[in-house]
Formats: sequence, C-alpha cells, structure tokens
Amino acid sequence: MNSLKYIVFILSFLFSYSVFANSLQLNMEPGLWQHNISIQSESGEVERAMAEAKKQLDSMPAAQRRMMESMLEKQGISFSGTSSSIKVCLTEQEINQGMLPQQDGCQQTLEPQGNDRFTFSFECSGNPPTSGSGEMIFESPRSYRGNANFTTEMNGRAEKMTMQQQGTWLDSDCGSYQ
Repeated sequence: MNSLKYIVFILSFLFSYSVFANSLQLNMEPGLWQHNISIQSESGEVERAMAEAKKQLDSMPAAQRRMMESMLEKQGISFSGTSSSIKVCLTEQEINQGMLPQQDGCQQTLEPQGNDRFTFSFECSGNPPTSGSGEMIFESPRSYRGNANFTTEMNGRAEKMTMQQQGTWLDSDCGSYQ
C-alpha cells in the first residue's frame, strides 16, 4: 500500500474509534469538529510511512500538490510528518442518539467512568484486523482528549500502536463537511 493511501486509511479508521457513544448521552456541542491525532508505532513503520507520504506530497509539482491537498482538505484530512487531523460534522441528532461514527465489523464496549470520562475497548474483524482499548476525557462540550493502545496488521505483521488525540469544536456551521 503506498504511503499516502495508508495514511488516509489510518486516519479514517482511527477516527472511527475516537468518540464512541452506543446509547450514551455525551455532553458535546454539535457542529464541525477537528480531531488531531498523533500515532506512535512500535516498529516506527507508521511514522516512516507518514514521513514518506509528506515527502511525496512535497516533491510533487506545485499544481499537482495543490490538487492533492485540495482533495484531502475536501475530505477534512490534513497531515504533517508527525501528526494528522480530520474534520467531521456531528449533528445534534447524532450526538443525542449516540450515533457517532464507528467502524463496521467491530465489537466495542464503552464504560462511563463518571460524567466526563469513558474507557473503551474494541475488536474488529475487518481488513486489517484491529483491537485495542483507550480512554476519552471530555474537558468541555467543545473539547476532549484521549489515548488508545491497539494492535493492527501492517504489511502482513502485527503492529502495536499508541494514539494520542485531541478534539476541538470549530463551528456550529459544518459548511462543506456535511
């Protein structure tokens, strides 16, 4: 899998676990959210893939690079060599009904640890198979932070990863991120 495709896959996959809500009510503001993600892998392979993807993007002719950056931005995705972010629109209905994004093919549990803290675990049978656990802390209706440890498969080998995440509410208007 080329580096850029792998990074886009990892970002979309990880966001799926960033905020679980099954049937719980979360004190979150509806609207446009930015989720900043930093990943560390045991082997360093993810970091190398992110650096390679950034290098490939930077080495493109200016017009091609702008086109690629625009395509990623339209999907709400941006990344540097060390971290990534994704923008997502969460409606009041989705928040109230506990319909926040989650990955198909996954079994997950969410345990409240008070009003503003949750622990979670998940196991996914998809491609690649992935499992892990973590914690989310809602600092306010417009901010959260969390971490997760998980194991997935990369290039045919099990890969342990650690993720740090911070979510920030940006605006009540989601604009093009509907």
